Amino acid sequence: MVSQQLIDYLREKTKGKLLMSPEQLSEEIGIPPKQQSKLRKENRFPIPFKNIGRLVYYSIYDVANFLLNGETTPSKEVPEEAPAPQITLKKKPAKPTAPVQDLSHIFMLRAFAKSLEERATAMLNLAENLKDYANKKEMKDRFEQKFPAKGSNEPVVKM
Repeated sequence: MVSQQLIDYLREKTKGKLLMSPEQLSEEIGIPPKQQSKLRKENRFPIPFKNIGRLVYYSIYDVANFLLNGETTPSKEVPEEAPAPQITLKKKPAKPTAPVQDLSHIFMLRAFAKSLEERATAMLNLAENLKDYANKKEMKDRFEQKFPAKGSNEPVVKM
């Protein structure tokens, strides 16, 4: 009796739907949606959830079960007492459409190629700088050989 009243209350809160959003659930249990998300990611959230696309929903039956018993087992089926409302939609005539191609791999390849190009440019710059350094060091060494510092007794070697 109490469980049916709770389910009716939750259905009223969700405007007749059998699923609750994290925002609606936070009104009932006091856990903000961001905290729910964090707990779900850590597999520590006590109420089973369903992902529909990128959205998260909770069955009102699972929420009622949790509120009444503190149990976290997901409901397997919707009880026969609460059939889903029948909604008839007018379907538009289907237009023959070609299947949509998944082109995400092209964007991934472009990003990868750009990353490789940036790294190659950095490597070329490094090689150029190292070559510059080697030339300057060689010039410095030759200069020091030709013109030793005053007070040093090193012989001058001509090349």
